[in-house]
Amino acid sequence: MAGGESSPLSGEQRRALLVLGYLFLRMGQFARAKKLFAALLALEPADGQARRCMAAALLALGDGGGALEHIDRIVGAAPLPSRDAALHLLKARALWLTGRADEAKNAVNAWIVAGGGRQ
Repeated sequence: MAGGESSPLSGEQRRALLVLGYLFLRMGQFARAKKLFAALLALEPADGQARRCMAAALLALGDGGGALEHIDRIVGAAPLPSRDAALHLLKARALWLTGRADEAKNAVNAWIVAGGGRQ
């Protein structure tokens, strides 16, 4: 957690909830995943992992605008490190869902530049 704030969750509890939410995503239980990640973010708004997973759940539910809000909070103004290149693909999909095809293409190009296209 950022800023030294105390959390009502221990690190172990947080990890367990993240794993449960990830399993919901993998099983196609997107609405359940969304609820779980919303709860995690209510407790820890700076949790980047929960925010990434929330964006994925929203995309799976067809909410490109909601996913973009979470992705933009993660990305901010700073360039992403190559390990986060997949966020560009999430952003591309969200932009595509909102009808912003040119911006979606730019996000795919950013993914490639960030090293996402390497095998």
